[in-house]
Amino acid sequence: MKKLRFGYHMRLSFSGAVTNHRFSLKCIPHDTDMQHIDEISISVYPDHITSEDTDSYGNITLFGYTNEFHNSFGFDITGMATTGLSEYEKSQELHRVGLYRYQTPITMPGNSIVDFYSGLSLSEMKNAKDKALHIMERLNEFFVYGQGCTCMETTAEQALSGGTGVCQDYAHIMLSLCRIEKIPCRYVAGMMMGEGRSHAWVEVWDDRKWYGFDPTNRKLVDDEYIKISNGRDSADCLVNQGIFTGNVTQTQGIRVIVEEV
Repeated sequence: MKKLRFGYHMRLSFSGAVTNHRFSLKCIPHDTDMQHIDEISISVYPDHITSEDTDSYGNITLFGYTNEFHNSFGFDITGMATTGLSEYEKSQELHRVGLYRYQTPITMPGNSIVDFYSGLSLSEMKNAKDKALHIMERLNEFFVYGQGCTCMETTAEQALSGGTGVCQDYAHIMLSLCRIEKIPCRYVAGMMMGEGRSHAWVEVWDDRKWYGFDPTNRKLVDDEYIKISNGRDSADCLVNQGIFTGNVTQTQGIRVIVEEV
């Protein structure tokens, strides 16, 4: 068990002024069986949050609107997390598990993923946790971490075909492989000690429990991780979504700090 201080900072810079900006944010970690969050502080600028709700996946979502002209937009989230309270997250509502059994457009397998799956040794393994561990280890051996080779829209098939990607790609590929094996699994967005940016991993359902697997680092999720959101793939966990009026370009900067107290 660890006591972690965290800060999540996101800033969008626009090349000119924008207005009529509607946004939704999924950036706030919440209590689970594995973590407890307190001393949370939220700052959004421009400060026009209109409501807070929980989406169908259990993620805290902030909604807002501003009609003021502005050249930048962002948020700062800070707080404390007690982690490692459990090795798994209990599945409270079994009817939701069905959401995570099926492929999405991002995880839909092609020839590369099907070929990789055919080379796995899963037939003699009896439970989903052991199968997921094997998938994670084999994927980590084959796939190489590298920035700049993929983007937010890259699918699992495209990433595996290229052989190189980031944590989002590792997670999407593992989701695709697990779902071929009929294992319910979900994408997780969060933070990890030592990371300069946000992180992504996978949770696998086994015996009414969600276990976390980090294929990027080839390890089980433990008390070094802080979960923010989960969904079928990264599209369900986008930190920032919105529309605005303005003929501009934008750049995004994210800085994540997680340190043990």
